[in-house]
Parts: sequence; structure tokens; C-alpha cells
Amino acid sequence: MSAANNFLSELYRLAHSNGLDAQGLLRQAGLEPSVIDQKDIRVDTEKLAVIVQGIWDGLDDEAMGLSSSRIPRGSFHMMGAIAIGENTLRKALQMGIRFYGMVTEAFQITLREEGDLAFLEFRMASPEKDRDHLFSEINLMGWHRFASWLISENVVLHEVFFDYAPPSHISEYAYLFPGEHRFGSDLQGISFHRKFLDYEISRSKAALKRFIKRCPNDFFIQPRTDFSVSSELKRMLKKSLPDSFPIVGEAADKLHMTRRTLIRKLRDEGTSYQKIKDLVRRDHAIYLLTNRSTPLAEIAEAVGFSDPAVFTRAFKTWTGISPRDYRRETRLPASKT
Repeated sequence: MSAANNFLSELYRLAHSNGLDAQGLLRQAGLEPSVIDQKDIRVDTEKLAVIVQGIWDGLDDEAMGLSSSRIPRGSFHMMGAIAIGENTLRKALQMGIRFYGMVTEAFQITLREEGDLAFLEFRMASPEKDRDHLFSEINLMGWHRFASWLISENVVLHEVFFDYAPPSHISEYAYLFPGEHRFGSDLQGISFHRKFLDYEISRSKAALKRFIKRCPNDFFIQPRTDFSVSSELKRMLKKSLPDSFPIVGEAADKLHMTRRTLIRKLRDEGTSYQKIKDLVRRDHAIYLLTNRSTPLAEIAEAVGFSDPAVFTRAFKTWTGISPRDYRRETRLPASKT
């Protein structure tokens, strides 16, 4: 599995700015300094994990110096050891929240339930220290992947909230954070169907040790047990582009179920056919916008819009900004030395 090179470049600069042997960490990961800031290169997530672990160890801080409050090395492992002793995901998350409340002030975590949804929310103590959002991204990925791992089932994300603007590598978010994205929120967090909170914990201490040893490599990988109807529908609709999407009844036929069953299953997963269509179009549009030379009219057509103006309005609804503004705001910054 690979990730965008910006993660490596930001980690390298972070290690260097904190007085660590940044080039030594690259060597440990089997990487050459020449790969830094080469935006077209993707990096193996196992190599990224080596560097993150090196920073965690070197700073004795799982917040990597990106918060006004440290998270002592080993905190995630200790939290996991406490959480797997509970019988449901709800209780495991509640115990994890209590644990972090005792060991750090880096964030305040809240688990709340509203209607059919559960919300795991983070209010960061010092977001200004995490300018590149490294800590935020790893933290959100970590909690989602850990929750999914605990119950041996992908916790299907409904929405993901970010307290910052879309980053330059937003095209990665479609994979790292599958679900609807809300930028510019007053907090960070994820929402998902509350049914997952009642799922039983199915992991042992031995399995936890293996999971922790791989961290944060597995954070960059979607859980492998995503058999949700919404994910199957996304895969099917992606194959339809640039042609128009089938109506809901036709989509149901292709998934070998009735229209009513498809609508019900999507509702149970906290989504709808229209939301899935919008997500597929949005993610593909974002991917195409990263190619600066592709005209907006071509992108509009590629995601199913014959009129660029209609596409622009739709994109603004999905992301909060126009395609042109998105392309300008997410332009990669010049390399730092």
C-alpha cells in the first residue's frame, strides 16, 4: 500500500525541526533523501510507519510535538489493552476516552449518539501547532481503524469532520476517509451508524500486540472487511463514469436486490443513493482537478455534467468552494529547504 509523498516530506521536516536525525530515519526506512518533495512519487506505507515510529520514539510523544500537550509513547498501546477488555465497541471507546483524558490534554474526546448516528469528536488543544494536519490525520485514521479492528468489521463512515480547509493532498482523503467530508468545522471527528457500538469485541491481547507493531502502517489502509452495500454501490458507480448513472431501480437490479431493499440497506448504513452518487462524482472530480492542465469543461463531462456551470454549482455544494477556487487553494507549496 502507498500514500502521497507529502506525508513523507512533512514527516522529514518535522523530524529535522525537532532535532532528530531525519536522514537517519530515511535510511532506516530504506529511502533516499532525493525523494523529499517529489510530488509525483508515492511512498510505501510500511516505510512511512518506520519514520513515524522513529519520531514517536525520538520525542517520546505520539502527538509528534504537534500539540501543546504530549501523548507519552505507548499510550495508544495501553489504551488498546484497556479497550479490548470490554465487551462492546461502545464500552471500549468510552474506556479509551477515559484513558486519554487521564494521560494527555492534547484533545478532548466525546462519544455521543444522536438518532441513528454515533459521533466520535475531537477538540484539539492547539491546532495551530499542527499546521500540516499530520497529527490530526493520523489521529482520526487511527481511531477509525482501531474501532474497525476491535470488532473485525469495517465501521462504515457517514461523515468526517475537519477543523481546517481542504489540504493540498485532498485527493488522498477519498481513500483515507471514505464518507462525506465537512471542512471548516469547529471540531474534528467521525460519524457512523450507532449499530456498530453494540458490536462485540473480538480481539485478544496477542492480536493487539501484532496490531500495535504494525502501527501506523495499518492506519493508512482501509479495513479489509468492508462488505457494506454502500461500498459495493460506489464500486459499481465508479465503473459507470463518464456515462450517466443508472436510476436507483437499475442499480438495485445490478446488485441483485429489489429497489426497496437497496434503499433500506443504504438508510441502515446512514446514507442514500443520491449521497453515494454525489460522493463518487466528488471524489473523481477532486482526482481530476489535481491535474492542473485538465480543463474544467472536460472534468465536468467526465463526472457526468454536460454543463460546466451546473458542475461548478454541484462541486461547491459538495466541498464548499468552486472547482476553480479548489484548484487554486490546493496548489502545492514550493519545496522548503
